[in-house]
Amino acid sequence: MKNIIYYFLIIFLSDFIFTQNILESNNRSSSYQISSEQYVTDASGNIRMNINVWGHVNQPGSHLVFEGIDMVTLFSSVGGPKIGANLNKIMIIREIEDSNGQIIHRIDFNNFLKSGDRSNFIKIKPNDTIIIPQKFSSMLLDSASGINTILGLFILYIQISSLL
Repeated sequence: MKNIIYYFLIIFLSDFIFTQNILESNNRSSSYQISSEQYVTDASGNIRMNINVWGHVNQPGSHLVFEGIDMVTLFSSVGGPKIGANLNKIMIIREIEDSNGQIIHRIDFNNFLKSGDRSNFIKIKPNDTIIIPQKFSSMLLDSASGINTILGLFILYIQISSLL
């Protein structure tokens, strides 16, 4: 029984470490197709841009937002972060390197929540991908219910097989 629990923990942790390593190692990639659509103008002349929001928010996905949107307004437009979001490790991944050669920017949103200071925010550009990760503890709690179900089925199988 302990071996099964260790097995599930090893699979869960290796998956978590593997995905973190992929995000860390893919800082640059110049061999991909850059989107041709940077800005969209509506009938009223409002300029909008497409961005992607991934991770632990209420409405992840591709969003058409106004040019010049800041992080607070963006979070509001996606329904805010879910409980368990890791707000001190938010990543913004650019489609194209910015003037200082960076593609990945990290933001600690907790500073804003504590003080209202927006100085560490960066300008959101077209086709940016914003990733809001889930805290490890929250991930464990979410996956515990699945593991609990699997273990319950395993115990049920053992009990039924012992009766036969």
